Amino acid sequence: MKVSQKTDYALRAMLELSLRPEQTVRTAEIARNQQIPEKFLELILVELRRAGLIHSQRGPVGGHRLLKEPKDISVGQIWRAVDGSVLERPAQDLGRGGSDPFRSVWDEVDAAVAKVVNQVSLADIRKRAEAKRGVPDYSI
Repeated sequence: MKVSQKTDYALRAMLELSLRPEQTVRTAEIARNQQIPEKFLELILVELRRAGLIHSQRGPVGGHRLLKEPKDISVGQIWRAVDGSVLERPAQDLGRGGSDPFRSVWDEVDAAVAKVVNQVSLADIRKRAEAKRGVPDYSI
């Protein structure tokens, strides 16, 4: 399994938006706070918008915000929005169709990874990030 730079940046951008779910956040601010090249981020944000994960607004008060609660957005949704499949299959598997003896192994790996990334929400990631920074968690 390989996590692309694009997926990593998409996850970081969504994390940034989840920190201020009621606000509209400008592209430049996301790029600066998450250390993402702004031009690349602009392309990623378009894909996240097309996937129905964020809303984008133009103009002087423009920016981006989440369309759903962070608890309702999974890491898997974000990953698939920008990169399609979660598992990068070997090239030879793609050309052999059902005749590859390892195909069932890759299917099992794909299912296991998908299960994990589909169960972890943006809210979970935010909690982990806050715990790492030492932000107290008062939730019950």
